[in-house]
Amino acid sequence: MIVRLFTPAYGLVAGVAKGVRGRRSTRVAALQPFNEVRVSWLGAGSLLTLTDIELDQRRMLHGQRLAAGFYVLEFLVRLLQEHDAHPSLYRLTQAVLGAMADGLPLAPLLRRFEHELLRELGFGVDFTCDLQGEPLVPGQRYTLADGESFVAVSSGGYSGAELLAIGADDYRLGTVRHNARLLFRELLDTHLGARPLASRSLLMSTTT
Repeated sequence: MIVRLFTPAYGLVAGVAKGVRGRRSTRVAALQPFNEVRVSWLGAGSLLTLTDIELDQRRMLHGQRLAAGFYVLEFLVRLLQEHDAHPSLYRLTQAVLGAMADGLPLAPLLRRFEHELLRELGFGVDFTCDLQGEPLVPGQRYTLADGESFVAVSSGGYSGAELLAIGADDYRLGTVRHNARLLFRELLDTHLGARPLASRSLLMSTTT
């Protein structure tokens, strides 16, 4: 079995897991998506040989949570470089998947993940100041300029209050959750290219 793992110290790694049938079939159960495992490997190239595999945490996701989990993993595979460590993103991914399994609301979890992913990739947006370096005003409307900063507009766009809340990962208000989804999608789609996320079509709920 060829698997891809997201690790705190080595980023994404690909490996071959042998002995996945018969008496060692427990490896298959351990290597299912969303699980947290401890592994050892041999080799140093692009395809490692996995040796010891130990299940630390099993996470069972169903329905919309299953789709949301694949949404998170697909972003990692599509946008991260192999062997490029992102320890803070790793910790957040573990926390988000754990919270999904525990039944916490999906929308705030996904927005928090998208926000951190952009920062980790170096594409984060300043949610405190506009393009001119002026602090965002709660009652002012803004639009995104060149995918990097915000400029004031007379109508449309996002309110300064919404942007400040998004910057603080405060998604208690429905309007903030909705606009954060639109904004992060606009920012992330620039880096995904022409091929859309397969998992996005599974997320049918308007709250995610």
